[in-house]
Parts: sequence; structure tokens; C-alpha cells
Amino acid sequence: MIRCTRIMIPLMLLSAANLYGQEQKSVLQLAEAAYARQEYAVAGALYNRIARQKGDKMPAEQLMKMARSYQEIGYYKEATDIYKEITTRADRPAAAYFAYGEALRQLEQYEEAKTQYALFTTANADSLQLKSIALKSCDSAAVWIKQSAPVQLMPVKELNTSSSDLVSGVVQKGLLLMSNGYRSLALSSGSQANPPIDKRTDQPYYKAYIYQQYTGGNGAFLEELVPKLLGKYDYHIGPVCMNRTEDTLYATINIQGKGVPYTGKGVVNGVRHLQLYQSVKKNGQWEPLAPLAGINSDGYSSSHAVLSSDGDILYFVSDRPGGQGQSDIWYAEKQADGSWGTPVNCGSQINTVAAETFPTVNEEGILYFSSRGHAGLGGYDIYRVKGTKSTWETPENMKLPFNSGADDIGLILKRNGYEGYMASSRRGGLGRDDIYYFSDPDYFSRVGTGENAGQPPVEGNAQPPVAGNTQPPATGERPRPTERKHTAEEETDKRKLEELKFLYDYNSAVLLTESRRILDEVAAVLKRHPEWKVVISSFADNRGSDQYNVDLSALRCYAVIDYLANKGIDPRRLYYSNKGEKEPVNGCKDGVPCKEEDYKQNRRSELRVKW
Repeated sequence: MIRCTRIMIPLMLLSAANLYGQEQKSVLQLAEAAYARQEYAVAGALYNRIARQKGDKMPAEQLMKMARSYQEIGYYKEATDIYKEITTRADRPAAAYFAYGEALRQLEQYEEAKTQYALFTTANADSLQLKSIALKSCDSAAVWIKQSAPVQLMPVKELNTSSSDLVSGVVQKGLLLMSNGYRSLALSSGSQANPPIDKRTDQPYYKAYIYQQYTGGNGAFLEELVPKLLGKYDYHIGPVCMNRTEDTLYATINIQGKGVPYTGKGVVNGVRHLQLYQSVKKNGQWEPLAPLAGINSDGYSSSHAVLSSDGDILYFVSDRPGGQGQSDIWYAEKQADGSWGTPVNCGSQINTVAAETFPTVNEEGILYFSSRGHAGLGGYDIYRVKGTKSTWETPENMKLPFNSGADDIGLILKRNGYEGYMASSRRGGLGRDDIYYFSDPDYFSRVGTGENAGQPPVEGNAQPPVAGNTQPPATGERPRPTERKHTAEEETDKRKLEELKFLYDYNSAVLLTESRRILDEVAAVLKRHPEWKVVISSFADNRGSDQYNVDLSALRCYAVIDYLANKGIDPRRLYYSNKGEKEPVNGCKDGVPCKEEDYKQNRRSELRVKW
């Protein structure tokens, strides 16, 4: 997502070239020009220099721009200090109170934020609406933060860097990502020691990547997405989405060229807008990217494309005229000839006078998006809404743990329906935006209703096994299976499979590297014996409640099933039994203190062959 927020850089250490590239201009002129170009990292440092020179004589207007620059690059505490000073001055603008409240809310200081919002006065209708929403947000957030989170978000260590890393979609073999932190990594497309820098953030431009799972000996690897296609473009690349058959690609890319169109706003060049591009794979090769006909609008941005489940509706983000606010979610319908129709605004039920962005579609008829204009905890919050096109129900805030006072964006569910990812700039992360993972076997029963509620969907006509039951649902009287004598090879393979044990880290359902290696061998055995069925039994250690451990062991069953399914094993051959903390292999029961290694032996999955 191309934004200018939370770039944690030492403002006073910016290079001289960044600060003084135009020697003949004053520091104020340089600061004003950088601010107009949205180069907030540079502008903040320049205004800071002016503040050190002028002290209390610095005009409030310049202090406001300095505070906003800090706020845009993630220095929320520093921004609140400046806003606090501004509100004590006689020349304070009314907007200072609202901006102060926004920065406090991003720090999750809701009572203090509410006080500042209440002091904000304006005759502007849109601003009054934002004030009302902000006050409501503070009241809602104060209630929500007292509620326990239903699942735990876990940072994905192998994907997070000290820069900004985002997840934008799911494909058959992994995740689609965009990042400005992977450019220096030794990937198959090569590494860059000195990548080009976006002056707005003093960080590298984004590129698109794919994190492929279940493909190598270590279970996963990261690489640049279609470098022969996307590597030809400069500036920001991403997010990227693909259709379900993965033969059509939609990419968000900055307009190209050394200059950018003049907007008439001030004495500097305009904004390098975003455009949507499309490529189709034919005969195994991607055709050259081309601007998406009928969707892009000259002088405005079009970005963040995502397809409906059937691929007939394209949702995207744009700041074009005819919207509700700063940036809105729009849609276009696929025509009979495969082109896209005239874009239509998704309407005021979703869009607000503030900014909406990063739409995703995980379930049929459900849209996820991030917004600053609905009641939320602060920054961008993630919302879920049922509907289609311009007809929607009331958006639902996803609350904890998915939302925080920081920016939370891009909730993505894997196709198994119980594992998901999102990105957040919340405190405690490694970088500016970090990718987080969650596992939730009850996701659909908690957040929605319908035919998929309470169970993970499985592609095709395969039926998932019932939790806690090693048998598929009864469908009537079954014939007694014919007894036959098993070969020595079958007996040996069966014994080896049933001797295997897969261990897990504490409070985790993520398969360890060794477990993935072993499951590769399991898949090979099951392919040799296509008539075999296997029961996966999973267990937890005794820490935590009984119900929590039952749910956790179910997730561990799912992890094994999902891995084997991605290796080509029909899920209809796989059953599971989630045992919770039952049947420990040692004496680690409730009330018995144990060593970590003993706990670990009870966090396991085992296999049993049914023939």
C-alpha cells in the first residue's frame, strides 16, 4: 500500500542531499516545497531545523505542518508534543485540536483524544461529521479494548523486515506480498545494495513478491513476482492480485517517466498518481502489461484492485470525482467481451468523507476494507461488510486483535478458511508495517453466518472431516469391507507412518521445518497407496483451558491436512481427531510442574492408517 505513514527514520540524520538539494532556496522554501510534494520525511527535518532557530516565534501554520509530517512518518509521540504546544498559543488554528486528537488516538489514549476532539469547532459539514465519528470511536474503543481477543496474532518472522511489508492476496501455492524491505535480500531476481528511494518516506519503493509455501525442502521460499514482467517498471509496484485461475494479473503501478503532470497546486510538480495495469498469460507466457482500459482516470489515482469470487466484479480504490471523500472504493462489472464497464462508486454505506483503501474478498458476497472514516480504534481499521456492487449492509469493525490504534490493513484468508494474514504498524513490530498470522477454526461462526459458518471451506467437492470424530458423516448402511491380506511393503509403510510424531512450538499450529520434511515423505507413501485413508490425531500440552487446547489441537490437525493437500493428497482421504490435552505421553498433567522438553513431547500430531 503506497502511503507515507510510520517510516521510522532519524529525522536529524537525513542526508545533506535530501535537505539541501536546491542551494539557492531558503530552508523554509525547501520545507514548503517538500511538504507540498508529500515528502514528509524531508519536510519534517527541515521544519525541525526552523523550529530550533525560531523557537516560540515559529508560526503556528509551520508548526502544524511539522507535526503532520511527524505524524505521517509514524512519530506519533513527537507529533502530540507539537500539537499540545500549538493548542496553548493564541494563534492556534481550530484544526489543531482535531489533529491532536487523531495523534492521541493513534497512541490509544482515547480519553485524552476525546477531550481534544470536543474542543474542535468548525462550520464545515464534512469536518463536523468526522468529529462526530471520532468521538464515537473513542467511546467504542474504550469498550473494545477491555474485551478479550478471540485469537492471537503472531508476527511472521521470516517475512518481516525493518521496513514495510504487506500481504495483498493468496494464490494456490502461497501469498502475494508487497514490500520495500526485500530489495537487499539475495532473491532469485538478484539484490540491490542501493535501491531507488521514495523522497516522501526516505524509503525504497515497493515491489511485488510471492511467498511460495510447500514447494521446497524447507517448506517455503520468497521471490520477486514475475520479475520479467514487473521488473521493467520504476517507482512503486503493488499491490498485485490474480484471478482464481491465475492467468490474469492486475498490478498497481505509479505513472512512469521522469516528470509528473503539473496539478496547478503550488509551485511544485504534482503527485505521481497510481494506475492499474493488466496482463494475461497465454501459452504459459505473460503478455506485456497494459493500462486497464476504462478504469484509469487522468489526473487521479486508481489502485488496489481485487476481484469478486466469481471474477465478474472488479473492486478498486480511487480519488476521482464523484466519490464520498478522500479516496473511495469503486467497482466495475465485466462485460460480455471481457472488458470492464464504467466504474461506479460503491456508495455511502462503505465510503466516507475520509479515506477507504485496501479492499479484499475472502468469502462470496463479503468485502473487507480499511477505513479512517468509520468508528474505529485509530488509524486505518479493518471492516467486514456483506453485499455487492453498491448495495451493502452496515460495515462491521473487526475489533481486537485485528485492529489497533495504528494502521491495520489487508485481512487475507487462505483458501482453507481458518488461517489468515494481515499487516499492521502497531507497536511492538519489527518494522514500519509487519505481517501477522492467525489461526481460527471458529472464524466463520464468530464473524458471520451462512452455509460456510463454523467450518473451513474446502475447494472442489471434498468434504472436511468433523472435529473430534475419526469417521465421516454417516450416509446410510455401508457394506462391510472385503478383507484382504496386506503385502509386506504395506505393513512396513503402515508401521513407519504410525511411528511418526510431529511436534509444535508452544501455543502454535505452525509446522516446524522437520515436520514438513517428514510430511513430504508421508505424501510420497500415500501416493504409492492411493486407496489408504489416514486419521491425523493432534494434541496439546496441559497449559491453557480444556476448550482452548481442543481448538488448538484442531488447528494442528488442519495444518497437517492442509500441507498434505498441497502435496496432491485428496482431502477426502484425510480425517482428524482433535484430542486437546488428553493422552499425554508423560506425566505432564494439570498441577504437575514439567520441563519445557516434556511439555513439547505432548504438543504433537500422530497418524493412523485406515484400510
